[in-house]
Amino acid sequence: MATAGSRCHREWRFQRHVAISSFVAVLCALCVSAVSMNHATAGPLAGIEGIYDGPEALAKAAGPVVVVLDTEHPDRVKEELAKEPKLPYKCLRLKKKVEEISGLPCLVVHYSQVTRKDLDNANIKAILISARKKRLSKEGDDEFFAFIRETRIPTLGSCGGHELIVQAYSGKIAKMRPLRPGEKDPNPDYWPGTFKEWGFQKIRVVKKDPLFDGLPDEPVVREFHSWEITELPDCFEVLASTDECKVEALRHKEKPMYGTQFHAELYDEKHPDGRAILQNFLRIAGGLAR
Repeated sequence: MATAGSRCHREWRFQRHVAISSFVAVLCALCVSAVSMNHATAGPLAGIEGIYDGPEALAKAAGPVVVVLDTEHPDRVKEELAKEPKLPYKCLRLKKKVEEISGLPCLVVHYSQVTRKDLDNANIKAILISARKKRLSKEGDDEFFAFIRETRIPTLGSCGGHELIVQAYSGKIAKMRPLRPGEKDPNPDYWPGTFKEWGFQKIRVVKKDPLFDGLPDEPVVREFHSWEITELPDCFEVLASTDECKVEALRHKEKPMYGTQFHAELYDEKHPDGRAILQNFLRIAGGLAR
């Protein structure tokens, strides 16, 4: 027969076991939470998350929005921010210009944050795809390319974004020709020995299109590239060229999708044609320009 002392001892041991078990459970939960947080912050956008609005902002959009889709590798983003710490990141500068021209909110999203499903949103009225110098992953590009082929949302890609649109349809890009003997290199640090179109220069409109409404046959735009499209899929047509680059601007034949090898968004007071092109695209996208 158990004595009162032995019963108390067993009860004490049971309570201690429960307390230890509870402590271990709480500790495990905290460890899991910490691992989850570390995993989240260790993603490709770690350290630069604050630049982007993310898929949550897309889902919460209560009205029409324009989306800037950044395809740049996060390492390159960090390099740009370190190089020009006093300037907002390039996509944030584009966001400001789009909001000024359209009067609509503009969200900046990194393509690694979203899927085709996230972008299949009736509130997204236009998408602008930024340039890039380095890809993040083949899997990310595969998803992005599938979105490009499937979307009916009015889309404009600039420079690297323009090239990505063509690559999504199995088109080809390549470096431009080598520099000729004695030919000056405007930026020897970028693909040295390769010809580049650099700075403000004229392009030649070869096919009339609303993208160039109100502009002369040779608008002046800003160029920063040493790659070009060498094989254009049949579903696209060329809108503008230069002597050195055949595909300066293109349009998909069946949907409102455009690409420009130049940077329409890099305009200034002396060279306003890029602003007019951006404004025209937003009009094409459904009268979004003011």
